[in-house]
Amino acid sequence: MRFTQASSRYGIPKGTLYDNILGKSKRMAVLEEAGLTAREEEAVLEFCCDVSVSPYNRRTKKSLQSILNFVEKLRRLRDPEFMFTGLSGFRWWWAFCKKHSIVSLFYDNGGY
Repeated sequence: MRFTQASSRYGIPKGTLYDNILGKSKRMAVLEEAGLTAREEEAVLEFCCDVSVSPYNRRTKKSLQSILNFVEKLRRLRDPEFMFTGLSGFRWWWAFCKKHSIVSLFYDNGGY
């Protein structure tokens, strides 16, 4: 679900969602904290998007939880202790979407 959709659905201003969920500064710095290599980022893109069909304005049919699980599995190959905590996974996904022009996420009513 996009921020604009969540804003409309729950009656919360979009700016408030951005600021309270993602933080007011250094929103893209979370990508560095996750520490994915270029090859790992490409694997995430291939996992969650059909890159060959839509290289720009990508969409995904994967749930946020499945994407975060995939990223954690990738990172644990190099760092067995790696895991997203709290909102860090959501923050990472938001920045990843901005970086790679992913415009929407599959919304699962049962969870993420």
